[in-house]
Order: sequence, then structure tokens, then C-alpha cells
Amino acid sequence: MAAHEIVILGGSYGGLATAHDLVKKYIPSVSKVTGQKYHITMISLSTHFHFPVAVPRAVVDPSLIPITKLEVPIKGKIPFPEDQFTFVHAEITSFDPGSRTVYYTLLDDEYNKGAGGSIHYDSLFIALGSHTKHPAFKPKASHLEVIREIEKLNGEINGAKSIVIAGGGPVAVETAGELGSKYGTSKSVTLVTNGPRLLHNVNPDIGTNAKYFLEKMGIHVTLNANVTSATKLETGQTRVQFGQDQSVDVDLYIDATGVIPNNEPIPKELLTDRGFLEVDAYQRATKAGALVYGIGDIVGGWAQIAELVFIKGVVFGNWAHEVSSGKVGKETAWETPKNSMMLVPVGTKKAVATAFGWRFPSIFGWLLKVRRGCLYPK
Repeated sequence: MAAHEIVILGGSYGGLATAHDLVKKYIPSVSKVTGQKYHITMISLSTHFHFPVAVPRAVVDPSLIPITKLEVPIKGKIPFPEDQFTFVHAEITSFDPGSRTVYYTLLDDEYNKGAGGSIHYDSLFIALGSHTKHPAFKPKASHLEVIREIEKLNGEINGAKSIVIAGGGPVAVETAGELGSKYGTSKSVTLVTNGPRLLHNVNPDIGTNAKYFLEKMGIHVTLNANVTSATKLETGQTRVQFGQDQSVDVDLYIDATGVIPNNEPIPKELLTDRGFLEVDAYQRATKAGALVYGIGDIVGGWAQIAELVFIKGVVFGNWAHEVSSGKVGKETAWETPKNSMMLVPVGTKKAVATAFGWRFPSIFGWLLKVRRGCLYPK
């Protein structure tokens, strides 16, 4: 009997969580009742796993987190049985739900394109992720290019006397906090957000506290001001236009606003109006046929990596139930939390944290992520 082929698109948090949990927990349970063998093929643009949550600290002060530690090889570092797991380094070009086929272009170690290839899937997990506008934070590129972008931004920060950061989310707040911790008022740093508060997806008190911590470090925080343009000048500075006809010329402009889904290989009919993968309450991409699931921030509404810890059990449990014809587990609908989970360092000595509607003291977040290094690479 041929093995049931599980294809995972993407090798970041969602993709690796899928491979790890299926091999360790779900495939053994399903195999016992189906008698079927299962094989996983992961296709990823990068040979390395990238730690985006650590980038704000690394770009400001690489002595705290060496830049090379942000990229960890996938192949050989994750203990998957060779007969159950195959890693394919390739650019995914498309997939056809009708023939249940994924098409890709192979890449070599230097990321040069090679021959085309394809693979038939029985189950498909779409974990293509997203990327940020600034390529240093959350890229859609090779690990070599990512390291270059991070080193470039670090050099620009070192040489800048005036900096504007656009954005009010975790990346923007954390980057501003790291700048405040290292440089204090020796650099003019302004954080501009178009909202009435920072970290708008969580309890308002969290954003208020973050603003307070930033301002105590000398960071200027401007609310309700949308950056409309950033133009490079002949002087080398950037003219940032925001608010009501307000502009400022700065040495460095950092765009830390939002994320863009990596949706190029996905058929348009499977996407939402915002360009994310459309799934039902069970995290199935139903328009793509049976046994096709979305996981990670390619699925709209997944704002935090922390939510992956909770939702992955729903995704994989539903897959096990479906692939075993109802013999394993039960179907579970995912209910989006009314209160988001968030843990954001604000410099090296403070942090804001919230989960399940509860606001935690700054010391709690500091112990987890700043002192203990939670989610940071070792």
C-alpha cells in the first residue's frame, strides 16, 4: 500500500509545528486505526528557520542576540525519521486543487533556481506565512538575504541620529523600546501610529503602559497620524509625511506596519478579500477539497504566534478525525479569542503582557521574554 502523502507548504512556525506534531502524536494515533503509512514532504523557500520575534533586539544590539543565531537550519536539526520526512528546498510556484498537485522550482544552496518539480498530495497543510514591508523583520527570502538585511539595518541604525518608526504593533513597539534602551535620548526616535493607541488589538491599558514606558526612555510617540509617504532626499535623509500636512526629515525611516500574506502560489478563488487563505471554523480550506488545512498567519486574523500554541491542536485534531473517517478524535471548531494574547518587551527591562483578558504585571513579561529569553533563540 502506498504511503499517504502529506505536503506542508512553508517551513516557519506553522509548517514546523505541523511536521513535529503530526510525526510525534497524530500520525501514530491514526496509523493504529487505519493501518496506513504516512509520509511528510515539507517544501520551503528557505533552508533555515527564522526567529522574527528576536529581530527587533538583534537589529539594535547584536551583542545581545547574534544575528547568525536568528537563522537555524531546518534539515538535520529536527529529529524526524528519514523514512517519514522529506525536506524540499524550493520556490513553490502553484498548486492545483483539481489534480491535488503542488508545483515548485528547486533551489540550490546559493538559492539559484534549478529544475521544476511537482508532487501529488493526499493531505495539504498551507503554512506559507506572511512578510513585513521592511525585509529585516519578517522576510520572504533566503536566510542569506535575511542576514544581509538585518546587518544593513543595524548599520543604518548605528549611523542615524534621527529615526522615525511607522507602526503601532508589537514589532514597532519593541524596536522603539530597544532603541530607547540602548541609546536613550542620544538619538531622536519617533514612533508614529495611525491609531488612537499602541497595540490596538489588546486591552487599552496595555497600549497605554507601552506608551508610558517608551516615553520614559525618551521615545516620542505620535498617535492618530498616518504616514502617507517616505521620500528619499538627495541629502541621504528621508522625508516622512504624516498627519495633517506634517513632515519631518530624518536619517532613517523604518516601516513596521502590518504584514503581507505570502499568497502567490494559492489560487485566487481560495483567498479572502484581504488576500489571506479562506478557511472555515475547522480551519479547512474547503474550496480546495478534502484534507486541505490552513495554519499560521497565512490565515487571516492570526495576529500572534502565541495563538498557534492553542489552535494547532484544533487543526491537527480535525485532520486526524477526517483522515481516519471519524475513528480518531472529534471535530472541533476554533473560536477566536475575544481577548488576544500578547507579550511585548519594551526595552531590555520592561514588557507588557496580556492573555485571556488578563493584564499581567510588567515583571511577568520581563521574566518570560526579557530575562528568561522566552521565544528567543539560544
